[in-house]
Amino acid sequence: MILSFVLDFNSREEMDQVANKLWKQHKITGEMEMIPLPGGKWRLSVHSEKQLRQSTIDALPGKRITSKLAGIKIEEDSQEVD
Repeated sequence: MILSFVLDFNSREEMDQVANKLWKQHKITGEMEMIPLPGGKWRLSVHSEKQLRQSTIDALPGKRITSKLAGIKIEEDSQEVD
């Protein structure tokens, strides 16, 4: 099973440190994509073949990002106001 998560960083150096930690310390295998964002920020997209505990992921620096999947409608509660 593939474990996927995304983290945003304020600098490439900070992102590189986390990527190296995942490769060397946690010995993940799979794919990592490093994406430059506007304003000098960076995004690390991880698709790991190795499972990591949620607490390990939560302890990583960076802002965890969740995204909606294309083509999937998320219904919200709607309340009509008179």
